Amino acid sequence: MTPATRTLRFRPTRFIALAAATSAALLGGSAGPVAAAPKEPLSYVALGDSYASGFGALSGSDTEQYGFCGRSDLGLPGLLDAKKQIDLDEDATCAGAKVATEPGGAIDLREQLVALSADTDLVTISAGGNDAGFGTVAGACATQPTDVCQQVIAATSAKALPVLAANLDALYDSIREKAPDATVVVTGYPHLFSPDFGNALIPLASQKAFNEGTDALNAVIRQQAEAHGFIFVDLVPRFERHGLGSRNPWITFQPGAVDNLHPTAKGYKSGYYPAVRSAVNFARLQR
Repeated sequence: MTPATRTLRFRPTRFIALAAATSAALLGGSAGPVAAAPKEPLSYVALGDSYASGFGALSGSDTEQYGFCGRSDLGLPGLLDAKKQIDLDEDATCAGAKVATEPGGAIDLREQLVALSADTDLVTISAGGNDAGFGTVAGACATQPTDVCQQVIAATSAKALPVLAANLDALYDSIREKAPDATVVVTGYPHLFSPDFGNALIPLASQKAFNEGTDALNAVIRQQAEAHGFIFVDLVPRFERHGLGSRNPWITFQPGAVDNLHPTAKGYKSGYYPAVRSAVNFARLQR
């Protein structure tokens, strides 16, 4: 699959402000104080997997409306781009992306890093779920008895999480190298199930086991993010009582749908977006 072409945007704000100040000086200035030039919007690059691309936000509609790599404007990158302080220079997210690069298939995280530059001010990233075998584990827990679900989670965690930790360490080093001045926001994964409601979509014990597996994955992501000075955003509290089985789920599930087990548009808008906004003061980051 060919990586998306990067769209470069020339933002002349600083040049205009400098030219205006120079002209005023040459003409002798003005009688009153000079108004401060408006701050530039943050140059923003979005990286990550399907939970970053907005996959799931179009659930119930024609899924062919998803853009390249399963992208949707209703995901986190599009929601942040709507803020006046932020300018989405490139959405490099891709459904199916892994931290570890694999030949063919999705545009993995390493390949997405070409979107970064020394001018990047803000980066958001969601990565690790595919490396940890989210899909395999979900399939086992949805179709097999709870003891099998638990065994698959234990085996996958023991094998995949140490490798993921090392790969995230290298990935985060590369992000900092390519975007040395950027604020990097790393989002964890929400709980997909709300077993407290007692809805036996799958066995309640399997729902709890899957959520615990998500917690183990999030712990690895948080540890590596914070070790690199990045901001980790925990989405579990925001999605509490909004997992599958709840009365108001923010997770997709329709028989046969390609975007099952992803946040809905409501999940991105009321879960991801406010969680990131609470963690980052975008106005303070502007120059």
